[in-house]
Amino acid sequence: MTPEIRIRFDGSNIPGGAETILGRSGCGPDVATVEDVPVLRQVVVWVTLAKSDPRLPVLLDLLKQYGEDPLCLHDDRYTEEELDTARLLVMHPNRQCELDGGVVWGMTYDLSAACPACGTGGQQTSAVFFDGAQLADMEGYRAGATYFYHILVDEGIAAELLTIGATGLFFRNVYAVMPDKRQVKLRWRQMCAARTLPPMSPRTTGLIRDQPCEVCHRNGYFQHAQHEPTRIVYRASDLRDADDVNMCWENLGYAALKPDLRDSVLSYPWMLVTPKVRRVFRDAGVTSFNWFPIRVDESAE
Repeated sequence: MTPEIRIRFDGSNIPGGAETILGRSGCGPDVATVEDVPVLRQVVVWVTLAKSDPRLPVLLDLLKQYGEDPLCLHDDRYTEEELDTARLLVMHPNRQCELDGGVVWGMTYDLSAACPACGTGGQQTSAVFFDGAQLADMEGYRAGATYFYHILVDEGIAAELLTIGATGLFFRNVYAVMPDKRQVKLRWRQMCAARTLPPMSPRTTGLIRDQPCEVCHRNGYFQHAQHEPTRIVYRASDLRDADDVNMCWENLGYAALKPDLRDSVLSYPWMLVTPKVRRVFRDAGVTSFNWFPIRVDESAE
């Protein structure tokens, strides 16, 4: 594992542009991207460096000299061996193939055992429905997710996941809701997990709470990498019965339960899978997810 820092700044604020900073700090295209974003009136520059890279203090010092206050995000870069030997991996959609799906498009949930205040813990009872105007956005992809982290895969990947015998996994259908309200069934499936893991260890870092439900205290989690990387920790005893496909107890995002479910906003959990599940995605050439290993606290029994 290599700790990294991703640095973002606006190159249009720098006399001479982004190259003034990048050239003097020795940051080439291997570590830097520069994109002119007219709608923001910015030249967005991202630089990714290992924390031990000698170019990092040079870059930060130059930005300080030019009065820039960059966004700095902390992350970890894992080797293939580390990913392939992890106990479980967080399956994090990276927005390459992202769809607007959820209750507003007709998805339903059984809330009888959910938190009465926010709906967290509700059980999905329908297929996935998403905005059919985004069908073209799926072209060229074999897997993706909705804004609310419903994980979607094509039939080929679904079949391979069944072939490897992934435990805890079942599938639901996927429909595109067209502008004329027709529901078109796709040759895709939603990955679903039968098991929800116990809460994470308090040793977990890189998550913050914002407006969590005051009744269930289960949601309102957000990644916050500006001070430390997200490192998910579980007690060893809580993983003894884990399946190949699981959901975390904690829910990301806000929740607002309304009398009409279509007007509600529901929070959503991460999916955690074993390396053999990730191998199916890797071998299929899927790049629409970031993966990071959980850590296991062997001392907590």
